[in-house]
Amino acid sequence: MKEFENMTLGSVYRKGREMLEESGIKDADFDSLCLLDHFFGADRTALIVHGERKADEETCRKFFKAAEERKTGKPLQYIVGKWNFMGFDFLVGEGVLIPRDDTEIVVEAAIDFLKTIEKPKIIDLCSGSGAIAVALAKIFPESRVTALEFSDSAADYLKKNIEFNGADNVTVFKGDVTKCSDNFEDGSFDLVISNPPYIKTEEIDTLQPELRFEPRMALDGGRDGLYFYRIITEKWASKLRQGGMLAYEVGEEQFEPVSNLLKTRGFYSVEYRLDLQGFKRTVSGFFNT
Repeated sequence: MKEFENMTLGSVYRKGREMLEESGIKDADFDSLCLLDHFFGADRTALIVHGERKADEETCRKFFKAAEERKTGKPLQYIVGKWNFMGFDFLVGEGVLIPRDDTEIVVEAAIDFLKTIEKPKIIDLCSGSGAIAVALAKIFPESRVTALEFSDSAADYLKKNIEFNGADNVTVFKGDVTKCSDNFEDGSFDLVISNPPYIKTEEIDTLQPELRFEPRMALDGGRDGLYFYRIITEKWASKLRQGGMLAYEVGEEQFEPVSNLLKTRGFYSVEYRLDLQGFKRTVSGFFNT
């Protein structure tokens, strides 16, 4: 433990940042600060005010062990074990897709629609950690939300996150989105929402190291990245009531093909929302039976 006996919060943060920078971690400053907050309970303000405070040696050991893991490309979110989405914390780990800021854009589109509906009925397809389902359930406590997930490991996190957030109005349905639409009656939902796998199969192995730690099942959208959009649009549209909304998160160049799928299936007022980088990040439309 001698190597840690004279370390302060400030020196722990700086050494962690240097370790990550040397390993090519893009946001080394942010990641070191997140690890400091996770292990020492010290955010940026605490670092400024209490940076010279002596750091506990055992906690130092845990911090630098985590920093070594991060150097390998393991996602920061998996290391700290949870991540914030729409103001709610979600438990995450290997086997489940990490909630991302981009996905908040499609949730915001859904919120604007759901504000007009009393006691909305919602289904979140390819629910993963449950970020979308739980966030909507918490924002609309009178809603009834179904979270559909096929992966065993993701479904485990989904159930934990429902309990962790006290989202009692979410029901888990374990099933394959490509096969189980017949388990639900036509006209059952006001909103069908999904962030399905949408990366082209051939691009999976070229992704940044962090993404390669995440489950391939949650990323692989088939040869052209559109496999799940086709299936969901065709098989799940009828599960919407007249005027109900289908809302997707999409990849950077997928608005046009996905919007065409919706229009061909009879959806109207098909539109998009931009993410913070200016990409068309959502496709949504209203169902016309």
